[in-house]
Amino acid sequence: MALIAVASGSIPLSANDTIQILPQQYFIDVQHHLVLTNLDVSSVNLMWTDIKSHVFLDEPCAFSTPIIHAEVGIAYEVFIPSYNSVFALYFTELPILSISTPYEIVDEPYVHAHFRMIETNQAAVSSFIGIQYRGGWTQTLPKKSMEIEFWSDSTGAETQDVSLLGLRTDDDWNLQAMYNEPLRIRSKTNNDLWRRIHTIHYQQSEPEAMNGIRMEYAELFLNDEYQGIYCIGEKMDRKQLKLKNHNGSIRGELYKGVGWDGATTFHSLPPYSNHSSVWGGFEYKHPAEETDWAHLYDFVDFVKNAPNSQFYQEYDSRFEIDNLVDYFIFLNLLRATDNTGKNIYIAKYDTDDKYFYAPWDLDGTFGTVWNGTYDATTNDVLLNGFYSRLMYDCQAQGFRDKLKARWLELRSTHITHDSILSMFMSSHELLLNNGVYERESLKWPDFTYNSLDIDYISDWLSDRLEYLDGRFTEECIPLSDGGIIADKRFFTIFPNPTNDVLSIITESSGPSQIAVYNCLGQLVHKDWNAESTFSISLGHLKEGIFFIELTCQNHVEVHKVILTH
Repeated sequence: MALIAVASGSIPLSANDTIQILPQQYFIDVQHHLVLTNLDVSSVNLMWTDIKSHVFLDEPCAFSTPIIHAEVGIAYEVFIPSYNSVFALYFTELPILSISTPYEIVDEPYVHAHFRMIETNQAAVSSFIGIQYRGGWTQTLPKKSMEIEFWSDSTGAETQDVSLLGLRTDDDWNLQAMYNEPLRIRSKTNNDLWRRIHTIHYQQSEPEAMNGIRMEYAELFLNDEYQGIYCIGEKMDRKQLKLKNHNGSIRGELYKGVGWDGATTFHSLPPYSNHSSVWGGFEYKHPAEETDWAHLYDFVDFVKNAPNSQFYQEYDSRFEIDNLVDYFIFLNLLRATDNTGKNIYIAKYDTDDKYFYAPWDLDGTFGTVWNGTYDATTNDVLLNGFYSRLMYDCQAQGFRDKLKARWLELRSTHITHDSILSMFMSSHELLLNNGVYERESLKWPDFTYNSLDIDYISDWLSDRLEYLDGRFTEECIPLSDGGIIADKRFFTIFPNPTNDVLSIITESSGPSQIAVYNCLGQLVHKDWNAESTFSISLGHLKEGIFFIELTCQNHVEVHKVILTH
């Protein structure tokens, strides 16, 4: 079946006390006794002006209490004779999706399904699709995110491009579940905020290039069972960024950070194989015609190992500095602890162009972490190996100069407490007023609506802005030429791996600062020591990989440590 797009005809009239809803205009979940329609309530009230005692849903159904004016977000009790039961009828202003499949949905591969969407203007989209689950840890949650691919027929031999809700025209789409977001508002708000903050540096050459993804809310039924609120989202890929295609040689490049294996955070440089699509925590995404890790390997090698004089002279010829600044501000404004290396893209537009960052998977933010739990920390700066070096760039028009200027500029425009909070409030009120939180609780008993999350975001944001106001405008202190990650190591650490105590010997004079970061880039331990030989205990931490940042005077080193128990 090919894609079709139609608009409903006129609503048939009968008694003025009976709302007529056509079969294609409502969705019913028998298990949860729920009926949902996005028929416009203002049109309903204009068309049926009397007190409404019935609604026609393929048969006359009586309201338990007749209604004068239909409203969105209200649960109206109606008795449906064919089920001999009372259902809750809701009107919503959101698009409604219905996906049906006889197959079990799995991580891979796609399985055949049918897709139908009714927009709020009653326009409909109907098509064959392939559907599969997406995500890593989130697949363990009861409400799962999915990917869909629009097919020309039931075999999936050919795909077709579809335009949904004013977003791009494409065959691949994400359905984001947002189960780990307390109010289902962080991912969408964050992606909207990034596009406000940052303009892609080649926008004039590629007017249709998007520096991030767009997401729109929709309510989902799967095999006639209500699943709650989802976000239909674009993919972050070559098409979204308008990267140059392969023309016999590599031009545009795209790499996705999928792990914490060291290269993504610039803390290690493992060997690569062009026979593999993954390396050092990166997944190779573009071009499809040729896999060659040499370009990215060379860049990670430069960031990790170049002497200071070379690094500070050359980094802005290799990576777009305005993008570096904007992403650093964005990363720390959100305190996106899961996005310092993993859950981020590195891209290049064309052969002789510079690399740049593109954000992805922005759920654990604004006082929450990746699993949805609250973390009220506001007084830290998220770094990776690249940003650790950039923080010592004190040159005129260097990273710290541009960071301060850009922060002050954004603090008067997009990054104000009121501006950001209004974005959250807009999404929250949309979902609240349409009864979405009631229906989420109906389907997912573990979900509890907590309006205080908005107050929490507001208070957290105030504290975070105050802290970053100080950190992003403070004086820059340059490193000496001996520099960060120099050829000579001044710190010796042992044993490595360790199950608890880590001994440290320093050849530098003066007190040493010790900062321990986990693989998420989170600071988990910080201390000072004035001795040439000292030790620290890591026994209270969970086993895994940690990065020890040791600073003495103008010398900084980063050591990778494995903790076992």
